[in-house]
Amino acid sequence: MPVQDRGLCAILLGLGVGWGAGNVGPVATSLTHSFGVSLAAVGLLSGTAYFAATAVATPLVVPLAARAGVVRAAAIAAAVMAAGQVLFAVSPDFDGLLAARILVGVGAGLALVAAPVMARERGGVRLLGMLGGAITLGIAAALGLGSGLVDVGATWRAGFVISAAICVSPLLVLPSSITMQPVPRPDRAFVTAALRAGKLWRLAGLFVAANGVPLIVSAWLVAFLTQEANVRTAVAGSLAFVLFGLTTVVRPLGPRLMRGRRAFAVLAGGGLLLAAGGLAVLGVSKSLAAATLAVVLMGAGFALPYAVTIDVAERLFPGRAAATLAIVQTGPNVVPILVIPLVGSALGSRHGTAAFLILAAFVAAVAIANLRQPPESTPSPESHVADSQPGQAGRSAGGRRP
Repeated sequence: MPVQDRGLCAILLGLGVGWGAGNVGPVATSLTHSFGVSLAAVGLLSGTAYFAATAVATPLVVPLAARAGVVRAAAIAAAVMAAGQVLFAVSPDFDGLLAARILVGVGAGLALVAAPVMARERGGVRLLGMLGGAITLGIAAALGLGSGLVDVGATWRAGFVISAAICVSPLLVLPSSITMQPVPRPDRAFVTAALRAGKLWRLAGLFVAANGVPLIVSAWLVAFLTQEANVRTAVAGSLAFVLFGLTTVVRPLGPRLMRGRRAFAVLAGGGLLLAAGGLAVLGVSKSLAAATLAVVLMGAGFALPYAVTIDVAERLFPGRAAATLAIVQTGPNVVPILVIPLVGSALGSRHGTAAFLILAAFVAAVAIANLRQPPESTPSPESHVADSQPGQAGRSAGGRRP
């Protein structure tokens, strides 16, 4: 079987998405010196421009794939991400960097839909899990390698040349064709009814705490550690790599660690309490040992809720798994747009400790709210309609419980 038929293209797309999300963090301070801007401005660059472009581009993939096919949509995603990285590497001014990040975000938005379709077609749920791991691994590798390059005195532009190579790599293993199964779009009546349900907001808060806050941390962890803990950039990058590398490893382990009625409370609520503790330790302590402990707590804590929250979301409204996931995953994409520049501003004014403690308080509040049974599913007249591929409804809409 050719290598592309095993889903390598989807995995490389995910790696590129993660790499693009994490590669600005290690050079944030370098960018402030090169372009005479504040850390808040770098936050607008790394977070707001990127995630806003991703959010806008994501809905465009369905009509693009319907017209051109999912393989061409994947190719366009890879090419756009790579073009953005090249533009970032060569841009002589800050406006060019903003345009580059928008391009990378657009490509990521396309990839975040095309890659899961390819993964499900090529390898089902198992390959989807590998795709999720590839995204966090990309963040880890970008943070680690980028920090290492800064520490040895390499120009910050070198990291974005490497980023371009990573993002273009899916074009080398494109499959010949993939049949895209139609997915019903969430109608207005369903969205309105779902948004009125308190249990949906409880779940949305979980997604923000478990998936959105790590993205905020990824943008500023290296800068925070070098500024507040006085560690070398390479050491800070290594700790960032450990954080997201550990997340990659622990995510699939969650359901194996505990099953049954208490699994949600322990993995979701308990996991986020660990993450909140890590954020708090990071905020109040300035030693390398404390930073290492914080990274381990966050890496495991942010990862443990992943599988159970996805499972509960897919079962919340039977027959509407994809639509429900689309709604609750909006928060992790939108919140970093607003919060990343605010944290950058806090770091720039030497209030980084307060910023991380506020994040810790938010994660802890969400954790405490979920130290109980998960939100119960609501039967609907449409429960017999599966918005997944034929034969996979049981697996994707709740046939397997953690």
